[in-house]
Amino acid sequence: MSLIAVWSPLKGGTGSTMLAAALPIVLAMEYQIRVLLTHGGYAGERVELAYSDRKEMKMMDNALSFPDQGMDALERLSTSGRLNPENVRNYSVPLIAGRLDLLGGSRVLGTDLSANEQGATLMSRVLEASRQSYDVTIADAGNGEPGAADRAILNAADLVVIGIHQNLRSLDAVFSKVGLLEEVKGKPCFYSIGRYDRECSATLQNIKRRFGLKGYVAGVPYCSGMTDAWNTRTVLMYMQRSRGGFGRKRWGSLYLAVQGLAQEIAEEYGLPAVPAKARAMHALG
Repeated sequence: MSLIAVWSPLKGGTGSTMLAAALPIVLAMEYQIRVLLTHGGYAGERVELAYSDRKEMKMMDNALSFPDQGMDALERLSTSGRLNPENVRNYSVPLIAGRLDLLGGSRVLGTDLSANEQGATLMSRVLEASRQSYDVTIADAGNGEPGAADRAILNAADLVVIGIHQNLRSLDAVFSKVGLLEEVKGKPCFYSIGRYDRECSATLQNIKRRFGLKGYVAGVPYCSGMTDAWNTRTVLMYMQRSRGGFGRKRWGSLYLAVQGLAQEIAEEYGLPAVPAKARAMHALG
């Protein structure tokens, strides 16, 4: 149904890839929806790095001789005219059973899927199919100037979450440079300020006012626990722990920030929340 792209016009330092990995986890846990996470890069890059210690990821990593997962499998089906919404589910890897799947990048279509038009065409077809098989698709469109597949993601997106930071000089360049945000012109946009420091004078409201930002702006704080989780590829477990446990008495600051963004998305698209009793049972599990 809904396609949400996560992208930063900056080359790095905004935490947009981390956000792209964390946001679908929160959506899948807080709302009664099925979510797909994918990206416009090569296999083993970007959001895949958050999960690749999982058994399913290891199995996929070992499938080098005959690609039977991810974009490579879907490319074969697309070429033969057999790509359909059910295929997307079949060739994705479950992260949260029945709630969240990961569709990995390509090993075959060049050194980077985002660098060629063949990958862009495939990405467009896959995203169209995912609309029919998932309630929400989160697609990481990378950092900096988008390549072909990332541009396909941005073109197809219903909403773009743009990663920025608190460096005002850098933001001045972003919002004043002609054409830099042309990729998302006319699209509804939310904003995520990575490594957000609430003591900095460049507050959410100040940044929003200075640059005339109309959409929701989330301040996602730096979190050493998330950095450790990223390094050990245990982001899913970290986000589950950060949810607060039974009774939600130990909220993580990063989880709260991402949850705020998820709530805005849910209100925008009418996503049904998980009932309180089910949330409590999930926390106990």
